[in-house]
Amino acid sequence: MKETQTPNIFRLATKELSQDGFFAWLLQWADQNFEHINSDLNHTAQDFVRRLIGQTDNYAVTTVVAGRQWHNIDVWAEVNGEYFICIEDKTNTSRHSNQLTRYKKLVEDEYDGKPHTLIFIYLKTGNESLSSLGLIANKEGYETIDRAIVLEILNRRQVNNDIFNDFRSYLTQLQELTNSCSNLRAINTDESAAQGFYLNLQKIIPEWTDWNYVSNPTGGFWGFWYHWVQINDFKLYIQIENKIKVDLQVKIKIEGKAPSIDYLNQLCSQLGELASRHGLLVARPKKFSLGNTSTLAIVVNAFPSASDEEIDLSHILNNLQNLQQVLDEYALIAGSKENVEIPKMSRDVASD
Repeated sequence: MKETQTPNIFRLATKELSQDGFFAWLLQWADQNFEHINSDLNHTAQDFVRRLIGQTDNYAVTTVVAGRQWHNIDVWAEVNGEYFICIEDKTNTSRHSNQLTRYKKLVEDEYDGKPHTLIFIYLKTGNESLSSLGLIANKEGYETIDRAIVLEILNRRQVNNDIFNDFRSYLTQLQELTNSCSNLRAINTDESAAQGFYLNLQKIIPEWTDWNYVSNPTGGFWGFWYHWVQINDFKLYIQIENKIKVDLQVKIKIEGKAPSIDYLNQLCSQLGELASRHGLLVARPKKFSLGNTSTLAIVVNAFPSASDEEIDLSHILNNLQNLQQVLDEYALIAGSKENVEIPKMSRDVASD
């Protein structure tokens, strides 16, 4: 296939280790000894350091020592003998195995009794749910630095350096793909656009939401879920499924093993009646299952009918709000008037 883009090392070296190397390299350039070699790169690197440690533009960055993989910490740096920065660097993966807590304790033990202010950064250049990032900030004690923040710093001045400009170009392309979520075709063909669509939904839906990739035997999908309500012994919730290049659907899911297929049929019919009053067309899935979570109904007209239509977020939000009302009304009919607590392991709620 003919290459139409200028060769870029970061489109080829996409592993997190390559990104670790770039950020450690950039931090090293912040040392004042390198100003005479490339002043624009040095000043941009110093801007990056000041952003990480929360200092203003008039804070003088003089000495920076930085490296990679110290006790498995992705990137680290000492600044002016005053700060120690611990960076957990992520591209498309997320935190795991209690690593953030372990790294934090390791650094705190190592620097116990030393004068350094300790800085803990979760640096994410890929896309991640706002709910997940919120937990990292509020419970793990790490500041989250996302791609937009990094790009704002990298774009402050022109820098004559191929490595720097390749990385900036690579991140810019990721940002543009994520922002290309105004077209239904883009959302259903590109994972970055699909993630961007979910991020936009999170910003405008005024309640707890989450999204992630769900792997299953049918090929997996990008799932978005929220609005759990209690229905007798079960919970109903809303799920959007995006099987890239296959289909994009809004579903009503049921959590809790149903007593029979007949029960699911009856529940689906009752929800269908309520949905029609709110302008929503609900269809049964191809088959019901009696697992711990299963699809109860599919909302046929939640999205535009033509794949090349521009996305009207206000219209989609209105459809989702109507669907929320359907679940709330059914909960009242069933005798339960309150929403249940949000499940802790949201990424595990959907499997079919």
